Amino acid sequence: MLRNITALLLSVFIFSYHLDVQAGTLRGQVTDSKTGETLIGVNVFIDGTSTGTATDLDGYYSIEGLDAGTYTLVFSYISYTTYTVTDIELGANETKVIDVLLSELTTELTTVIITARQVDNNATAILTQQKKSINVQDGISAQEIARFGSSDAGESMKKVTGASLVDGKYVYVRGLGDRYSNTQLNGQNLPSTDPYRNSTQLDIIPANLLDNIVTAKTFTPDQPGNFTGGNVNITTKSFPDKFTLGISASAGFNDQSSFQSDFIGMSRGKLDWLGFDDGGRDLPEVLADEDTRPNFIQSFYLTARTNDSLAALLDEGSKAINPNMTPISYTSPVNHGLSFSVGNEFKIRERPLGFILGLNYKRDYTLYTDGTSAQWQLIQFDGPGLNNNFNLTDINGVENPQVGGLLNLAYKVTDNNEIGFNMLYNHDASISAREQYGKYPSVISNSDAIFETRTLSFRERQLTSLQLTGKHVIAKAKDIRIEWSAGQVYSNQLEPDLRFFANSVVGDTSFYINPSEYPQPYHFWRYLNDDQTLGKLDIFIPFLTEKDKGNKIKLGGFYSSKNRDFTEDRWQVVARDGESYNGNPDDYFGPANTGVIGYDDVLNRYIIGNYIVDRTVGGNSYGGNETIIAGYGMFIYQLTPLLKFIGGARAEYTDISVSSADTSKEAGQIQVTDFLPSVNLIYALNENSNLRASFSQTIARPNLRELAPFFSFEFIGGETYLGNPDLERTNITNYDLRWELFPKPGELIALSAYYKTFINPIIKVYNPTATNPEIQFKNVDEAIVYGLEFEFRKNLSFISQKLEKFSFGTNLSLIQSRVDLDSLELAVNQSLNPSFSESRPFQGQSPYLVNANLNYFHPDLGLDVTASFNVFGPRLTEVSQAGTPDIYEQPAPALDLFIKKDFAENYSVRIGGKNLLNSKLLKTIEYKDVEYTVQSYTVGRTYSITLSYNIQ
Repeated sequence: MLRNITALLLSVFIFSYHLDVQAGTLRGQVTDSKTGETLIGVNVFIDGTSTGTATDLDGYYSIEGLDAGTYTLVFSYISYTTYTVTDIELGANETKVIDVLLSELTTELTTVIITARQVDNNATAILTQQKKSINVQDGISAQEIARFGSSDAGESMKKVTGASLVDGKYVYVRGLGDRYSNTQLNGQNLPSTDPYRNSTQLDIIPANLLDNIVTAKTFTPDQPGNFTGGNVNITTKSFPDKFTLGISASAGFNDQSSFQSDFIGMSRGKLDWLGFDDGGRDLPEVLADEDTRPNFIQSFYLTARTNDSLAALLDEGSKAINPNMTPISYTSPVNHGLSFSVGNEFKIRERPLGFILGLNYKRDYTLYTDGTSAQWQLIQFDGPGLNNNFNLTDINGVENPQVGGLLNLAYKVTDNNEIGFNMLYNHDASISAREQYGKYPSVISNSDAIFETRTLSFRERQLTSLQLTGKHVIAKAKDIRIEWSAGQVYSNQLEPDLRFFANSVVGDTSFYINPSEYPQPYHFWRYLNDDQTLGKLDIFIPFLTEKDKGNKIKLGGFYSSKNRDFTEDRWQVVARDGESYNGNPDDYFGPANTGVIGYDDVLNRYIIGNYIVDRTVGGNSYGGNETIIAGYGMFIYQLTPLLKFIGGARAEYTDISVSSADTSKEAGQIQVTDFLPSVNLIYALNENSNLRASFSQTIARPNLRELAPFFSFEFIGGETYLGNPDLERTNITNYDLRWELFPKPGELIALSAYYKTFINPIIKVYNPTATNPEIQFKNVDEAIVYGLEFEFRKNLSFISQKLEKFSFGTNLSLIQSRVDLDSLELAVNQSLNPSFSESRPFQGQSPYLVNANLNYFHPDLGLDVTASFNVFGPRLTEVSQAGTPDIYEQPAPALDLFIKKDFAENYSVRIGGKNLLNSKLLKTIEYKDVEYTVQSYTVGRTYSITLSYNIQ
C-alpha cells in the first residue's frame, strides 16, 4: 500500500513538473479600485504584440511562455481607465505577479502609466479585502501565519484583533465563546468534533494548508445568522497557474518534554504513531455482544460461581478488558513534522485545469510534572476562608500525532463558467496519561491517607470535508453572477477505553481501594459521529450600473442538515474474593486476580476475583438532528459618491430535535423561524479611509449536547453536567462603529466600538437543589457585552528611513460583559455569601487582549525576522458551587521569535522559539483578598528548526 502511494505521488510530481513550460510567466489579479471586486474579462496584453489574455471569473490572468526580457503590460476594460505597467523585468523561468486596481473612466483621466517597481509595493491581499469589504472584518494571511510560527488555524487566530484562544483550540471573538462564533471552510460550515462545543476545534486544521483566515465581525444577510462574535472563514490554498512544489521537515525541542526518560503515556498500539487506534482498545466482542452482555451485572458472580458456562463467560469477559491501568514511562523524542505540496495548471480540451495537493504529518509531545489541582468551597461566610476539598500534585504527558491532506481542483469550462472540487482530510489524536496524588479531605475519611488517581486516555478526531463548487457569469443578462456549493462533512471523536483508577495509601505500605469513598476502577468507551450535508446558492444581480458599477442585488439560499449519534459505554472493575490491592497494579489487575481465580472444594463453587460489570446508562447516549433552511435578499447601493448602503434581511428556519437512548427522558426540540435584518453604512472619508456603522440582529442556538437530557461527570471534582431539553435559542441585537485608515499599502490604523444585547442567553449554572454538585445549561433573561478595539500596522520608516525594513503591528481589545444569574442560583448563592454578585461576565471573556509584533524583512538578504507577544486578561473558566466565587484563568504572557533565511535558489531555513516566557498557566479563586490556586502548570519552551524546499 505504502509503495503504491509513493509511486502515485512520484507520478504526480513528474507529470506536473513536465507540464510546466520552462519559460517566464506574467500573472496577477485585476480589481475594481472602488468596490474591491474582481473584474472579469479585462483585456491584458503585452504592448506592441498580439500576445495577451483576459481575466477569468476571479479576475486572474496569466501570460505564459515568455522569454527573459523587459515588458510593458496594458490592461484595457470598457468604461475603465486604461492601465499600463512599464519596465517589467522578467528573468528566465521566472514568474512575476502584477496585481492592478482599475478605476472607472473619467473625462480627466483616461490612461494611467506606472512602473513595475510601484506595483511590487501593493497592499497585501488581506488588507485590500478588508478595505473594500461590505462588513467589518479582520484577517491573517498565509505569510503572517508563517511569520508567527503558527502550527494550526487555532494558533493563527490568536493574532486576530479581538480574538483569543481557549484550551488551544476554541476561538473566542469579542469576548464571546464558541457558541457565538461560526466556523467555515472555504465558505462551507464546519461541525464541531466536540460534543460540548458549538464551533470547530481549530487546532485540527494544519497551518501549512491555509491561504488565509478572515473573521467577519458584523452580520450581513449573506452570512449564517448564528454568529455574533465572529464568522471565521478558513480558506485553504488555491491552485496555482504554474508548477509549484513545497517540501519541508521540522524538528522541535521542548525543554520540559523532549528526551525525557520519565515521559508518561499509555500502553501503545501499532498505529499510535499515526493517531489511529489499531483495534486493541475496542470494547471486547464478548462484552459488546447483545446476547452475552446482559449477564454482566453486579450480581453476576452469584450465578457464575455455581454454573460452569456462566463462570467461563465471566472469566472470558473480565479478562478481555485491558489490565493496564497505570501510566508507562518511556523516553520521548523531539517534536517532528513533514509536509509536502504540489500544484500546477494544465489544459484539458484547451481549457485550464488547476490542482493543488497537500499532505502533512506532525507529532508533538507535552509534559508537565509541576502541576497542581485543587478544589475549594465556601462552607461558612463568617469563617476564615475557603475550605479545601482536595489538593493534588498533577503530572500529565500528552502525545499528539496528526496526519492530513488537501486536494483542490478547479476547471474553467468556458471563460464564464468554472467548477471546482475541494477536499480536506485531517486526523489527529491525543494520547495522554495523568497521575494525581495528595490530600482529599472531603472524600477520604482517614486524615493520614494520600489519595492517588490515574487516567489513561486515547482520543482521536477526524474531519473530512468534501465540497463541489461552481461560478458562472451570464454575460447576456448584464453579467449576472451565480455561485453555488454543495458539500458533505464527516466528523467524529472517538474515545476507546478511557480508564480511571484511584486508591488510597497510608505511609509506604498500606494501600487500599475504598468504594464507599470513590468509584472503583472504570473503563469508558465514547463515540461521537456527525454527518452534515450542506448546500449554498448566491446570485449577484447588477443594477443601476450607469450610476455606480458596484451596485447590485444579492439573493441566495442555504441548507444544512446534521445528524449526530453519541454513545457511551461504562464498565467497572468490581472486587470480590481476590487479593486486596497491595500497591502493585500489575498484580491487582493481572489474570491471576481477575475472573475465575480458583475453586472452593468445600463450598463446591468457583472463586471469583475482580470481575467486570456493565454500568452503562441509557441516558448517557443520545441522537439528534439539526436542519437549517435559510433564504436572504440584500442590496449593495452607492447612495452618494462617498456613502455606500448595504442592507437586507435573512430568514432562517431551525428544526433541532434530540432524544436520549432512555425513552423515559424528555426529548429536546426547537422549531422556529427567525427574520434577521441588517444595515451597514460605509462612508469614504477619503480614498484611504472609511467610517463604518452597522446594525443587525442575529441568533445563537443551543448545541445538540446541551439540549440532550444526558449527564456526564468529571472523575476528579465530581461535577455532573446535565443537558436541558427546555432550552431556547438566544436573540441578539448588534451595534457596531468602526473608523479605519490605510496610510500606505500593507498598513492599517483602525478603531472599533461595539455593543450587543442578548435575550435568553444560555449559560452554565449550578443547580443548588441537586443532591450532588450539578451543572446545567439554562436560559437567563438578558446579558450585554460591549468593547473597543484598536489595531495598528505600520512600517517604521515614518520614524526614520533607517528603519524602513522594520514594521510594527499591535492590536488591543477592551471588553466588558454582564450576564444575569439564574434567580434560584442567585438566591442560594447570596444566602451563603451575601456579597455574591447578581451577575457574572460571559465565560471565557477577558477584560483585555493584547497582541504585538515587530518584523524585520530584508528581501535582498532573504531574511525575515518576527517577534510576537500575546496576553489576555483574567477570564471566567468555570462557575463554582453555591456561594463559592467563580474560577478565573489568570494572564499568561507569551513571547515567540522566528527567523527565516532564504538561501540558494529554492531553499529556506526557519528557526524559532515559542512560549519563551514559559508563563505559568494558572486558574484561581479570589475570596476576601486571598487567591486560592485551582490549577497550575507550565508547558515549557519550544525551540524549532524547519528546512524547506520550494519551487514557485
